[in-house]
Amino acid sequence: MWNGYESKDFTFCDRLATIVYPKVKPIGKMLLKPEYLNAFPLFDCAMLDKGYYLINIKPKNSWAPEEEIHIMADFVRHCAKELGASERCAVEGLSRGGLQGARLAQLYPELIAVLYLDAPVLNVISIGLAGLGIGKGMFVPGRWECLVEAYGVNESTILNFRNSPIDHMDKLLNNKIPIIMVYGEADEVVIYEEHGKVLESYYKENGGVLEIHSKPGCKHHPHGLENPEPIVNFVEKYFE
Repeated sequence: MWNGYESKDFTFCDRLATIVYPKVKPIGKMLLKPEYLNAFPLFDCAMLDKGYYLINIKPKNSWAPEEEIHIMADFVRHCAKELGASERCAVEGLSRGGLQGARLAQLYPELIAVLYLDAPVLNVISIGLAGLGIGKGMFVPGRWECLVEAYGVNESTILNFRNSPIDHMDKLLNNKIPIIMVYGEADEVVIYEEHGKVLESYYKENGGVLEIHSKPGCKHHPHGLENPEPIVNFVEKYFE
């Protein structure tokens, strides 16, 4: 069980995976939550109550190296086949889950119907510098080592890294992926000006479908909105 909903845990490509089933009649659509399955579930429950399946796979490295994104794409296709659902899914990306979701949209845009990004990591350089203790974001022990494992960067090459989602925003725009983004104005972990704001500016300048919800005084947590209805409505409107 997951928050009162029937669920199934299983192994996919040597990674823990979960499918959560709606209590109402399924509508053949999936919500992929790449990270933090059990965190801030208000929006997830609202989508389940609309008839969506909720799916999750736990990566071995959560900083979205290409191997993990390929496995995630295979997982989405596997779930769609098993559930009789569309391969095109809504993606909910919280923090580094936003990095995974945006990378999936970059590499497999055909699988993405709509993106919900919440305080998303979109700039690996920013996170890397914080991991070295010299950036604006909060220093978190072990984060730099995970980025090195994911991307093979070092202290000399991190500034030349050009494979962040903000380096491939054209892929999202050209594939007409609608985005709703939520962030805290006082986020001390994922600095909005170095991550989401870059995507916000690009989408607005180039006519992309984008809705922004800022939370005055809010830090990195909590994710989501007290009332998830605006996010639910956006996903429902643009999930074609």
